[in-house]
Amino acid sequence: MNRLVFYLLIGLIVLFVVAAASLFVIKAVRRRIRGREQRRKNRFIDMIGELVVQGEWKARVFRRYASDPVFRGVLLEYLRMMAGSDRQHLMEVARQMGMVAEYTGELRSGDRNRRVRAAEALAEIADPETLTDLVFALTDPVPEVRVQAAAALAHIGDGRAVKSLLATLDQEDAGNAQRLADALYGFGSTAVDEAARYLSSPGNHRPLVARTLGLIGDIRAEEALMQALDSTDQALRIRAAAALGRAGTPRSVPYLLQLLSDEQWEVRAQAATAVGSRMDQRAVPWLKRALTDDAWWVRHNAAASLVEIPGGADALRLALDHPDAYARDAAAAVLLSSGLAGEAVGDLTSDDPLVRNPAMDLVMKLIRAGKGAFFINEGVPPELVSQLHHGGQ
Repeated sequence: MNRLVFYLLIGLIVLFVVAAASLFVIKAVRRRIRGREQRRKNRFIDMIGELVVQGEWKARVFRRYASDPVFRGVLLEYLRMMAGSDRQHLMEVARQMGMVAEYTGELRSGDRNRRVRAAEALAEIADPETLTDLVFALTDPVPEVRVQAAAALAHIGDGRAVKSLLATLDQEDAGNAQRLADALYGFGSTAVDEAARYLSSPGNHRPLVARTLGLIGDIRAEEALMQALDSTDQALRIRAAAALGRAGTPRSVPYLLQLLSDEQWEVRAQAATAVGSRMDQRAVPWLKRALTDDAWWVRHNAAASLVEIPGGADALRLALDHPDAYARDAAAAVLLSSGLAGEAVGDLTSDDPLVRNPAMDLVMKLIRAGKGAFFINEGVPPELVSQLHHGGQ
């Protein structure tokens, strides 16, 4: 019995040693392969870089390595980084090597992984001749294929693909829709007309498209965004208001001001920010009233917008005497964070009474509003802070 146990232990030890040795060999082989591939990659990087610098596009050199996946990967990296005529030359090389035709063919492969890799590669190549194939890939059942196809279409930038992209986006869940919206943004102004029309449809992702139009910032979207402010969809009203802060003109200001009476505080808060972006003095009385809003965010955004509008800072100073404590607090907070209070500290020592007296008045009101610690931190003597707290007497 003891001998049997002994042999079993010896056997286990031998198995362990063999397994450890095999693992060591496998790791060593993998390191060697990775090292060999990295050396090849470095050689291809140098080779392509030299051809680019010299402006020599020797097709025979590229065809020699056409089937090498490492070479292809390096070529795709160069395409990702380059622009202008050099990129056009490399794209033509990819065509001549047969890479473009091969990848577009793989978009119809039965292997989902091959389709994903093909779409990713075509997103880097961004060849206008692949437009039809990429639009077809927008209907692929695999989400990652659709996302990569959309990215490729955005890189190409042909506005004819936008309608198809929006149709695909409309069928996506929230997560994937955001990624497709990123591609829509990549089209820039060429996406505006179709995206604006989408806002008047019963589309599932109109708030997301409104946000994208705001990021693009093209005023051609203004009319559609203003109409979206009347939507019963709260999220769409919020996104449309935000977008008008970037893609609007003075014409949109009255529409945004009406939203300051919206039943949803989130809409009112966004409208308050948007009118500040427009810096239109017509907004000042509306924003002053919004300082007494029931929602903290609305009061804060209204105060922050007032400081951006000519004459709005004066309204904030007056609000420090407002009978509503919430209005006083919102005005004080923004006057401190905007730097106006800090500027007033510097003006306290001015020889010009027209500069010194308004600064003294502002500092006194802020101290009496409970902000004395701010001024002590700014270097105002504590005894002066105490004196101003009691009305400057």
